[in-house]
Amino acid sequence: MFEKSKEYTREFIHTVCGGSKQAFLPTKNGKVVAICLRPDLNPHAPEAILCSSAASTRAAGRTLATQSEAVPLFIRSEADKYRYIGHYAAVESLTTPMECSPYVEHSGFKLAQVSRVIKLKSVAVSK
Repeated sequence: MFEKSKEYTREFIHTVCGGSKQAFLPTKNGKVVAICLRPDLNPHAPEAILCSSAASTRAAGRTLATQSEAVPLFIRSEADKYRYIGHYAAVESLTTPMECSPYVEHSGFKLAQVSRVIKLKSVAVSK
């Protein structure tokens, strides 16, 4: 499927996983199928990711926070190149400003723009 540290395009990620080519949490059939992050907006990734307050992001963040399945996580290295980090699953969801505040620092977001922080854990995937 994906090789650790190898780079993939959003088109390839979409072909393998499905969901939106633009969303950072693409969904398919009611499940988040991948996590595609910009490091400037998610400085604590892959341990924690920020969900903005945009309606589609709020909904996808809520879905990821409650689903048990691990999904492939990618961090953008340059325009349309995303490095595969591994499969990750949500372990905690923070929604209060006080809980989210430490994760928002140095992220490019203001606290009012963040709806939740999702803490993630690495999950081994059998090949």
